[in-house]
Amino acid sequence: MSGTIICLHCDKTVQRNPRSKKQKFCSSPGCQNARKRLHDKKVLATARGKLNQQRRNKRWRDKAPAHAYQDQYRKDHPDYVERNRDQQRLRNNRNQKGTVPIIVKTDAFLLQPRSDGAYMAFKVKNQKIVKTDTLMLKMQLQQGIESHFPQKSG
Repeated sequence: MSGTIICLHCDKTVQRNPRSKKQKFCSSPGCQNARKRLHDKKVLATARGKLNQQRRNKRWRDKAPAHAYQDQYRKDHPDYVERNRDQQRLRNNRNQKGTVPIIVKTDAFLLQPRSDGAYMAFKVKNQKIVKTDTLMLKMQLQQGIESHFPQKSG
């Protein structure tokens, strides 16, 4: 067995670690990250690996719920909380003046009743800031077509 290897990530020739029999990467942080990504990809390619990761993630989430983390972060960083409030006030003021586009959450549906009993999910306006995975719907009333909504019988 030779005393050197060629790193699979950076292609540098480096001294082999005498304790490692199957060494393929050097010890630099970037190459170790590449080694770990390759290992994780191989593990997650199997059903057992995915299941183990899901179990591990669930155990971690059960021990550290997100809201508890956020609450603790806010307690530990009061300057962050104050800055965030100030920025939100500015955004709200600009939004009331109509100079800033509307921001829509991915799971927000603003139902607006119409005079004919139908609903619009929300109006489509120019310059709306929308996350890429937001579903946008627009319902329009068609003239001369009967309504497909059941009529109330009285």
